[in-house]
Amino acid sequence: MKRRHHPIRNLFFAALAAFSLAACTNQFAYNTLPFWIDYYLSDYVDMTSSQQKQLDQDLDAFHEWHRQTELPQIQALLNQLRRDTVKPLSYSQIGAYHQRANERVNASVEGLTPALVNLIRSLSDEQAAQWLSTMNDKIDEGVEEAKKGTLGEQRERRQDRLVERAEFWVDTVNKKQQLQLLEMATYQIEMRPVFYDIRDELVAEFANIITNRKAPDLAQRLNAYFTRLIHFQSDEYKNDMAIYIGRRYELLQRIDRNLTDKQRKALREKLTSLSDDIASVTKP
Repeated sequence: MKRRHHPIRNLFFAALAAFSLAACTNQFAYNTLPFWIDYYLSDYVDMTSSQQKQLDQDLDAFHEWHRQTELPQIQALLNQLRRDTVKPLSYSQIGAYHQRANERVNASVEGLTPALVNLIRSLSDEQAAQWLSTMNDKIDEGVEEAKKGTLGEQRERRQDRLVERAEFWVDTVNKKQQLQLLEMATYQIEMRPVFYDIRDELVAEFANIITNRKAPDLAQRLNAYFTRLIHFQSDEYKNDMAIYIGRRYELLQRIDRNLTDKQRKALREKLTSLSDDIASVTKP
């Protein structure tokens, strides 16, 4: 199966996988998490045997920490959301859940920092150049793919992805909801110049981290970078992103208000299933 790459957000695909696999897949997937992190990292850099050995040890330690520390907090978040989705969420609740989800992703990423510090510090100049070159190539591929076809075709592709994500939670979406997701797809495409500029800022920051990988404050710089990456932060575009996020919350609120009883039941069943999946990998 061909893997789909989402460039800037996948700079640390491995770290985000710590959350997504914990919350969105089965016991087998989570139990093989170190393999999948290693698998994705191998797309970016060819490691020596000693680097691979150290990474394997570090990922095993990260996996055990994540299982014991983060999974219970993710499960608690899912359970609270399941209770709250008995009725439509308020605008402030949607914002709060978005923030709490980001906090859990951020915590997972920071748990992975020691492994990444050891790997990045050990990179040769050739390996560092390979990582950055591959990252830029994947970004270029992603942009080229996103811009294929007419604007109408681009909106339809993005709408299809949004519908797919929505159906993960509520099984099916109706015509009205599809139009609402088309509205968001259109807005996201309009925001591309801002998104691309922020992406370029983040790429430059990461390149600086890799170039200065011997600096003693590497872990602190990585953690600060992760926070900006996860929240897609930019001082220059702070107001633009605040407007975008507000509009996204408003759209989610409209969709949530119009969920049918069947969709709301499917949502709560999905949340229960995810919570049960987590319980299956955290029990002794």
